[in-house]
Amino acid sequence: MTDPLCVTSQEKSIDSDASIVIEGMKFRSKLYNREVIRSALNYVARPNDIFIFTIPKSGTTWMQTIVYALLNNGRAFDEDIDDYITHNPFLEMHGRQAVEAMKRRGAIKTHVLFDHLPYHPKAKYICVIRNPKDVCLSFHRFVNSIGEGALEDIPFDTLFDHFIAGKTLHVDYFDHLLSCWSHRNDENVLLVLYEDMKKDIRSTINRVARFLDIEMNDQLLERVVTVSSFDFLKQAGYNEKIVQAHTVATFKFLRKGIVGDWRTELSEEQSRLVDARFREKTRDFPELRTVWDEYNVFDKEERQKA
Repeated sequence: MTDPLCVTSQEKSIDSDASIVIEGMKFRSKLYNREVIRSALNYVARPNDIFIFTIPKSGTTWMQTIVYALLNNGRAFDEDIDDYITHNPFLEMHGRQAVEAMKRRGAIKTHVLFDHLPYHPKAKYICVIRNPKDVCLSFHRFVNSIGEGALEDIPFDTLFDHFIAGKTLHVDYFDHLLSCWSHRNDENVLLVLYEDMKKDIRSTINRVARFLDIEMNDQLLERVVTVSSFDFLKQAGYNEKIVQAHTVATFKFLRKGIVGDWRTELSEEQSRLVDARFREKTRDFPELRTVWDEYNVFDKEERQKA
């Protein structure tokens, strides 16, 4: 269960033999199987399905552990790792059969665009979005944490160039963001801001519980806060246990999860490039343009000039 990686500058192009392109989405061929992906996209959603759809490095694992704990009366992922895994299949990685055979109620992880999701009007769709600067930095560090069989030691500038051009695998960050935003008012869609999770996780957990029709109490709330926390997951060995269970290459789902960590790596020019790309892509979405104002991600003066 690994996330897709970006194509490096050593490869001929994003559409080279190193990637699989399906429905405009790009998948690393060393990690994904073409037929499995196609089977996944042909999965027929059910009324009680729950999907967690994100761009990689936007809080997917965090939301998975929250939903799992809520659905199982506060159970932590490590109480029964096999049970956790069978409740949390990765749509594109594991395919239709795995999702059909999953334990329910569980949550189906996916990184595809909303319009490619298996859809049912009574299914639930939880989307977590995170500002692009932190996503880019976190994705770079994730890629360089992966061992044998994947990509290592990719310079940040190389990955940044692909990110800003929309050439990282799975999908372009900004296309995915607009895909989520366009459905934010749907009754069966819950849009969650990663930064808001960091600011007030209890409010987020309560929102998710209401969305999933789960009756909450103070004891359950505090239990979910604990077993989904970054410290708990690190100390319980989330990275190592998931890797061991799947016998995949070494990688780290969890690293730091800090809001604003992009300031440690992005140059001023790179920050301006992301600002410009964000302004361009959100020109017709004025509410989306202000979503991260509280967190000082984008240059507000430049946005006002646009």
